[in-house]
Amino acid sequence: MNTQENSSPVPAGKPAASPKGALDAPPASGPAAAGSLEALAQSLDLEFASLNADDRIRKAFALFGKELIATTSFGRDAGLLLHHLNRLNIDVRVFFIDTSFHFPETLAYRDALTSAYKLDLRESRSFEPDNRRYAARKDGVISISDTKACCAINKVGVQAAFLGRSDVKAFLTGLRRDQSDSRSHTPFVHVQKGKLKICPFADWPANDVELYLQIREVPEHPLAKEGYSSIGCSPATCTSKPLDPNDPRSGRWVGDAKTECGLHLDYEP
Repeated sequence: MNTQENSSPVPAGKPAASPKGALDAPPASGPAAAGSLEALAQSLDLEFASLNADDRIRKAFALFGKELIATTSFGRDAGLLLHHLNRLNIDVRVFFIDTSFHFPETLAYRDALTSAYKLDLRESRSFEPDNRRYAARKDGVISISDTKACCAINKVGVQAAFLGRSDVKAFLTGLRRDQSDSRSHTPFVHVQKGKLKICPFADWPANDVELYLQIREVPEHPLAKEGYSSIGCSPATCTSKPLDPNDPRSGRWVGDAKTECGLHLDYEP
C-alpha cells in the first residue's frame, strides 16, 4: 500500500444548509451523560469537524484499531472510502452485505476493488432460508412486493448481526450529507445500534468526490457509465436510473414513499 501521501488532494467542502434530514442523530436536549458512548460520539464529532478526511480515518483507527471495521455496498462511490483505507494503510475488516439481489456488475466491482486494494473482505448474508420470499419474476424482470420487509431481512437484520459482534466497537461508512435531503445533517460521528458510526466524508460535496476518484484513478462502477447514480439491489422496484438529474437517489424505490433501505437508521428489523 502507498503510505507516502498524508492528505486527500481535494478540500472537504461543506454543502449548503438544507432542511433537517431523517438520518440525523436524535436531537440532544443537552450534553450526554459523562462517560457514555453518546458523550464520546459528541466529543469526536466536534473534533472531527476540524480535521480532514484522512485524519478522521487515522484518528478512528488509532482509537479502535482492529475493533474498527468499514462497511460498503460496492455502490457507485464505494471507491472513495476503500481507496482511502488502502492509501492510508488502514488494515481493517471490510463488511459487505450479500443481499442475493445485487447486480452482476456490482459483484464484478466488488471483486475488482477487493483485488486492487487487497481488502480483508467479510461477506454477510441473511440466515433465513426464505430470504427471497418477497421477490417475484415476470417476463424476466424481478420485482419486490414489500421492499421494507425485504430490506429488513436482507440488509438491516444482517447489519445488526455483525454490528452486534463483541469485536466491533466502531464502523466507517461513506455516507455524505449531499446525497439526499434525508442525509443532509449527517454527523461525522454518532451512535447507531450501540456502536460508533463514523462518516469521514460527511461534508464532501459530489464534485470533490468525483475529483478524488478521477485524480486517484479509482476504478469506476460499470453501471455508472450507464447513467446509474445510486446503485442498490437489482430489482426494478429497488434501483433504476435517476428520474431527477438533480437528485442522485431519485431512481431508488420509484413510486414508493421509501427513501432509505434502513442501514443508516437506528432501528431493528
